[in-house]
Amino acid sequence: MLQALGVGLLDAQGAQLAPGGAALAQLDRIDVSQLDARIKDCVFDVACDVSNPLVGPRGASAIFGPQKGATPEMVEQLEANLRHYAGIILRDLGQDVADIPGVGAGGGIAAAMLVFLNGRLRPGSEIVADAVGLDATVVDADLVVTGEGRIDSQTVNGKTPIGVARVAGRHGKPVIAIGGCLAADAHAVHAHGIAATFSTVMKAGTVAEVLAGAEFNLRCTARNIAAALKLGIQMKG
Repeated sequence: MLQALGVGLLDAQGAQLAPGGAALAQLDRIDVSQLDARIKDCVFDVACDVSNPLVGPRGASAIFGPQKGATPEMVEQLEANLRHYAGIILRDLGQDVADIPGVGAGGGIAAAMLVFLNGRLRPGSEIVADAVGLDATVVDADLVVTGEGRIDSQTVNGKTPIGVARVAGRHGKPVIAIGGCLAADAHAVHAHGIAATFSTVMKAGTVAEVLAGAEFNLRCTARNIAAALKLGIQMKG
């Protein structure tokens, strides 16, 4: 992204780095003299769905690398390269981005947008909630239902279900979440305003099979949740 906007990510010979996180090991200096001049006239709101920093145990490499297929050895290399990248940014541009919450989003692209585009990091769920008027909708709701593809401990780091739960919490509304699957640590969301979680996957299958049945599975899960709520109302009555 930075190279496309005119930033020079240069090796010791002054050549542009090749694409990919591995190439950051060769980063020698950063040249912003050719950064697209139009950027100074723009305001960038950066939608960050997570609060992870760039490096460290909760950083981009450690948390998101394994999700994308990185082996432990690859994660170690990517972590070292991002630390090197952060060090060059600090030396050449005077900004320490290594531990800022949210800059690890998108594999670290949020850090680049913060430094080079003067971006304002905001929770993505907050931006969308403002755009659709979620507060006004939740005020009149009895129950809020949210969800995402996989609910796990990373969900609490600013992902959409937690953003929705925060809005609901301001109005004292209960929240349940539906996920394509639930990880073993999905219970972490209960401490953040989500009362219950449900998985849509009804039986074991290949990824292709699960995706093909996604709509049907979601409808069945929603129907069963509604039936359980109705039963609870009847028992209470």
